[in-house]
Amino acid sequence: MSETEAIIERLKEVYEVKTNKELSLLVGLAANGAHQWKARNVIPYREIVQAHTEKGISMEWLLNGTGDKYAGSNTSKLLPVPHYAIQASAGGGSLVEAEPIEQHLTLSREWLSREGIVSKDLIGIYARGDSMEPSIISGDSLLIDREANVIGSDGGIYVINYEGDLFVKRVQKLLDGRIAVTSDNKKHMSIEISKHDLEHLKIIGRVVWFGRKII
Repeated sequence: MSETEAIIERLKEVYEVKTNKELSLLVGLAANGAHQWKARNVIPYREIVQAHTEKGISMEWLLNGTGDKYAGSNTSKLLPVPHYAIQASAGGGSLVEAEPIEQHLTLSREWLSREGIVSKDLIGIYARGDSMEPSIISGDSLLIDREANVIGSDGGIYVINYEGDLFVKRVQKLLDGRIAVTSDNKKHMSIEISKHDLEHLKIIGRVVWFGRKII
């Protein structure tokens, strides 16, 4: 049994289902989702974190089958957030489940609540380039709410995939249905995406917090 197959079996045990199809649908994937993990030998990191968060299951146990199955009493107070080694505004990037996770950020649920962040689907990536200066500078770590993937008229800072490239920009829906994509750095051009070209736009999520090193 491969590593991926073993993880699938442990996830089925956690969610109390018998088939790969049941597991796939339960975690919000297409019916063949778990089959694709197995076929491509992909480690389902997002679903592992989801099981850790929702069920209090040890990530060590989910990944390796070792240690205690349950993560401990502090699990309910902490939220593990996968941080990907991906850079928005770098171009040529796409956020997919097969991307490697660089590390996990363990955030206090109490702190998240105080900040008004209630999503359970958070990820971290890096910013690159000067297009969002002075608000966001190159190298900043971005916390992204993937549940906030619908653009409204009030707008906000989002990570988007447009025609295969990954960007962090201010994004706003206009009255006629177009999407305005702007940079805080006025040296960079703004664009408007017509309703006919929205099929090329994927909203990864809204930036709800960012942090940087102080040297």
